[in-house]
Amino acid sequence: MKRTRMLSLVIMSILNILLLAGCWNYREVDQLSIVAGVAIDKGIHEKYSLSVEIAEISGEKESETKSKTITVEGKTIFDAARNAISFMGKKLYWSHAKVVIVSREVAETGLVDILDWYNRDAETRGDIHILVSKGESAKEILSRKSTTEKVKSFEIDKMMENQKALSKTSPIEIWEITNELAAKGVGAISAAVDLEKSDGEEVPRVLGTAVFKGNKLIGFLDADETKALLFIRNKLDGGILAEDIQMNGIVESVSLEIFKSKTKVQPVVSNEEIKMKVSVETTVAIDEIEGTFNVIEDEGRKKLEKFAEESLKSQMENLIKKVQLEYGVDIFGFGTKLREEKPKAWESVSSEWANVFKDIKVDVNVKVHVKNSAMLSKPLEVGD
Repeated sequence: MKRTRMLSLVIMSILNILLLAGCWNYREVDQLSIVAGVAIDKGIHEKYSLSVEIAEISGEKESETKSKTITVEGKTIFDAARNAISFMGKKLYWSHAKVVIVSREVAETGLVDILDWYNRDAETRGDIHILVSKGESAKEILSRKSTTEKVKSFEIDKMMENQKALSKTSPIEIWEITNELAAKGVGAISAAVDLEKSDGEEVPRVLGTAVFKGNKLIGFLDADETKALLFIRNKLDGGILAEDIQMNGIVESVSLEIFKSKTKVQPVVSNEEIKMKVSVETTVAIDEIEGTFNVIEDEGRKKLEKFAEESLKSQMENLIKKVQLEYGVDIFGFGTKLREEKPKAWESVSSEWANVFKDIKVDVNVKVHVKNSAMLSKPLEVGD
């Protein structure tokens, strides 16, 4: 509720600026509709179908934000956006938009049209999250009932902002994916969103990563693979490592909360052979112990650190092999590191980097430090 009121105040402030500021693009507020987010699908009659969520402010004593969604088609994205006027009688105001959701079908044909329009338009902003819907439609994501916010786009934006506590998706903004598509030596990614059952209803869940070859979607990574990707990219801000450990023939689980993590990617060139060295150092705390294993004192802690290191190393190695074999796209940025640190070596392989990447050897080293055990110094014990 507090967040909703804050968003209402922000939107109302924008409206006041539009009313009071004497600027070149001054327009009457009643001629504008505030866009909260947009879903982009293939059109039935035209090339694109835009489902635009409009944020509305009630004029009552305690202002309340709510939303409505309209769907329009057009030959281009901009054409569809302008066609909304025929439904609403108002132009769309894009500066407060939070999310762009692209359907799987549209993403597979390419993002160039979407990114070109969004980067070229004077009113749109580059710090908006872009997501790819795993389902058939992007519109269905915005059409579901909100659970925490009055405006579905604001709710999805909040999910993205809070991902650092999970590290199970890749929060990417429009400007970032635009830069990655233009850059050499790195493949583009974005967050993925899908509908999942919760209390008998389908609700949007932001989980996993969309992988692009050029500007076209070629596949997805799941939540665990995404976490390994964030480790390699040095983009991991938090999350949980759930590890199964074996002691005295018994396997039980321990949850480790990630406090900080740093990854260094170093290209190694020897006798014209290129290898990549990935070194990860992460600090965690014991957040949950399933059973009575004493993994807090020195011996148990060392075993826990070893299990965690081996597990994380295996996850990262498996992801690298999968991406090399199935996708053949350098989403890790190995090529960028090679270009920055070994420019001569990069120059010799840059034109064939996609093929070189598929066979490149990667040495992964992981160091895990268990610093504390949260509020308890010993595992819980149950009396007889």
